[in-house]
Amino acid sequence: MRKWIFTFILTILFFGIMAQENKPSEVLDTIKTVSAADNQTAEKIYNQGIVLFQQGKYDEAIAQFNEAIKIKPNFAKAYINRATSKVEQKKYAESISDYNMAIMLEPSAKSFFSRGLVRYQMKDYSGAISDFNSCIKANNSELKAPAYYYLGCVNFDQKNYDEAIKFYNSAIENKADYAYAFNDRGSAKKQLEQYQEALKDYRRAIQLNPQMAFTFNNMASVKKKIGDLEGAITDYSSAIELKPDYYIAYNNRGSVYLLKNEFDKALADFTKAIEINKDYAFAYNNRGNAKYKQKRYEDAIKDYDSAISIDENYGFAYLNRGISKEMLRDEEGSCADWKKAYSLGIETAHNYVQAQCK
Repeated sequence: MRKWIFTFILTILFFGIMAQENKPSEVLDTIKTVSAADNQTAEKIYNQGIVLFQQGKYDEAIAQFNEAIKIKPNFAKAYINRATSKVEQKKYAESISDYNMAIMLEPSAKSFFSRGLVRYQMKDYSGAISDFNSCIKANNSELKAPAYYYLGCVNFDQKNYDEAIKFYNSAIENKADYAYAFNDRGSAKKQLEQYQEALKDYRRAIQLNPQMAFTFNNMASVKKKIGDLEGAITDYSSAIELKPDYYIAYNNRGSVYLLKNEFDKALADFTKAIEINKDYAFAYNNRGNAKYKQKRYEDAIKDYDSAISIDENYGFAYLNRGISKEMLRDEEGSCADWKKAYSLGIETAHNYVQAQCK
């Protein structure tokens, strides 16, 4: 979800910068004076770059911004939009260099925020925090709430959930209809096992934006935690209705059906998740669990094999495969799997090794 917001916000900033008028900048004396004719030529080439960016032709857009910068070395907008083009190509380190130059030429809330987004994407959390704080200090009313929101995201990613909630609060104070902030604050509260408060935030997020499938998915996960299985199924179903290719929601709904011993429904959901994403190891593992419950041990092992082929460090898949092998009297195979699971940090596997393996 945040990755989508990251790209979306940078695009919005791109067009916002595109629409700005040129501002005189006080820069180092070493930058050459640009004549009116050169300035006009640079603007024309820059605008051609904008058109190419809009068409998704990022290499060509970058080439135009390069030419504009050669003519007008203090062209802050060209640096910013060249950086944004590089972000689209996932050339994050190169984009940072361009944002650095743009900030040196014309420090602005938008430049700090854009660089902060890229640093956050690169997991440079200290750099992102610095940029988002600089953005807030610039007192840009448009970007204050998003800057607080991303400070919340940085803390969430670092598992500082109480701090994350404080920043999400500030985001909401500055933008009362900030659906994403309500959603993520709910997720932070979920991590702190404040389940009823989390549900309140998820419901508010959905009121503000009923199209957020991931919020229905999140709300369902809380209901599953508190034992409201029917409510969880309803919410997972809502997520799927909004986003028919939402393989995570299919997998999650299947896990609830599995808890309810509704194995055929569980198998159908896990299979659908796999059809949508053939590399989704969790769904293979869960489908294996459903088949195990039906005493289809050999079929279960095939699904655990698939999960492990996708993720060779999937400890629970080794644990579960070992249990299925035990049911088939494959003592050597089951012990090998349990030992592997234990080496991957699955403590439960150690109990099996002690009890069953010589």
